[in-house]
Amino acid sequence: MDLIVRRAAPAELDRIVPAYAAACADEAVTSWVTSGRELPGALFRDSVREALGGDEVLVAQRADGTIEGLSVWLTLRSAERVRQEAVALAESAGADPVLRRMATVMTLVAQRHPDEPHVFLSSMSVLAASRGSGVGSAILRHRLHRADAEAQPTYLEASTPRNQALYARHGFEPLGEPIELPDDGPRLQPMWREPRPADS
Repeated sequence: MDLIVRRAAPAELDRIVPAYAAACADEAVTSWVTSGRELPGALFRDSVREALGGDEVLVAQRADGTIEGLSVWLTLRSAERVRQEAVALAESAGADPVLRRMATVMTLVAQRHPDEPHVFLSSMSVLAASRGSGVGSAILRHRLHRADAEAQPTYLEASTPRNQALYARHGFEPLGEPIELPDDGPRLQPMWREPRPADS
């Protein structure tokens, strides 16, 4: 599959939102958070808008423009932003069961987030029909090439053994014990990747 990996622009919001929603609908953490309920559409749209405006949203698409996968990358100086976002969501979740579970995830991962400068792969999802065809690897190669050039380490949390194996193939190593989500939720494995020299 010939893929183009590029940064999405804020003006693409209406195109990015449905593609991202479809790609992450059956993702392990999303499935646990929603537990069969509807993910609040406005909240999802707002989070994608924020990522497009202030962070880095990468899309992998075919030559005809069909989106196959998407990812969100943050360049962080510390864990402070992650912690602040977790606190804000916990305070605003109220009794909504989906928001409460989202707050649980964010609180648990914030407690383990590295407190040093790094690039954070916040999320990556591939459309179901394209999984296993190299879309995730294409996105990783694209962004990790720049991380290496800029001597930046990279961090993420793998939500399944299959994802962990993918990330390991790209140089990520487990960072401590898995994060256990309650109520039979998935185990999130923190992973860290040191930048590689240009000749490696």
